[in-house]
Amino acid sequence: MAYQLGNYTFKTAQELQAAKRDLAKIQAVKKAAGPQKDNASACIKQIRASNIKFETAVGRDYIKSLAARAGGSSKPAAGDKTRFYGSGAPAKKGKKPKKEGEFASRPRWQKVSMIMLGIIMAVLLAVLGHELYGDFISRENVEELRAVANSVTEESFDVDEMEALEASGVQVLSWDGKQIRPQFRKLVLQNPDFAGWLTIAGTKVDYPVMHRQDDNDFYLSHNFEGEYDVNGLLILDKRCSVDGTDDNVLIHGHNMKSGFMFGALRNYKSEDFYKEHPTIKFDSLYQENVYDIIAVFLSSVDRNSGTDFKYYDYISITNEAVFDAYINGIKAQSLYDIPYSAKYGDHLISLSTCDYTKRDGRLVVVGRKRFVS
Repeated sequence: MAYQLGNYTFKTAQELQAAKRDLAKIQAVKKAAGPQKDNASACIKQIRASNIKFETAVGRDYIKSLAARAGGSSKPAAGDKTRFYGSGAPAKKGKKPKKEGEFASRPRWQKVSMIMLGIIMAVLLAVLGHELYGDFISRENVEELRAVANSVTEESFDVDEMEALEASGVQVLSWDGKQIRPQFRKLVLQNPDFAGWLTIAGTKVDYPVMHRQDDNDFYLSHNFEGEYDVNGLLILDKRCSVDGTDDNVLIHGHNMKSGFMFGALRNYKSEDFYKEHPTIKFDSLYQENVYDIIAVFLSSVDRNSGTDFKYYDYISITNEAVFDAYINGIKAQSLYDIPYSAKYGDHLISLSTCDYTKRDGRLVVVGRKRFVS
């Protein structure tokens, strides 16, 4: 039996009710926008401010229409009586409007300039609308994953699930016999590339971490479902293992202007920000890990650079001398003094993101594992 709501068809009564809830949310957004209810940007801001989540195609299509409208249109809204003249400003009160057809009598260079300016403005508005929509959808996707992770279940994998995971390369048991944690079982069944969750309290950093053997690039431009997403996701370096045996866990992420992914890491250039956010939490598939930050530094992945510390070469640290070389290297380049260090046998995490102060620059935040639960 199918259920109809306007132009939409739903398979179940539950889906129909969800669509009706979306309609109610849309009406609430328009009402809250007040006098600007026809302004797409105002509606988008209202949705973000109220943290509204849509459940069906009704809501998603509404978001798409808002994004398209936020991109700009050359046509005035219905009933809009405002006219703009040569300066781009509204005609002042008492001024006589220019005559119809005056644009045609302007010099050619003025007409070309005005047309080009209009095209540039339209393109910029379209790009802005596209970015707003992309950021909104990216945030919604992550929030859905976070909700799944928070719906903890104590159920273990059944035999078929274990066989499916092992066939895809996922270890159901870690090296020390720990099974995948309950809150992550649904996520790893959805995508075997899921490797854990990274959080820095008080910042936007609260994201899933993905891992593909021999591939550090895919999730730089794809979301959890494998769809294109300019924000990407956080990436556990392909040389690392998901079972927690690495001496140094290296995680990459984009430095987004919006603050998404590792955009918040640039704030660690300030010592005051470090003092307010001194720890990193990385929940791997098998255990909870908390790290105290011991260094924040700038480097580069340009291998021709003779001055930048090659932090990315220290994952499997084979002996004490190599470990000490890594600690000495990061402490020497740290942007400010942090009264914590590490000794051989400690486990580390290194968060790496782009920094644009030098060629192929990177900002790196390093932490020492505090405890394991």
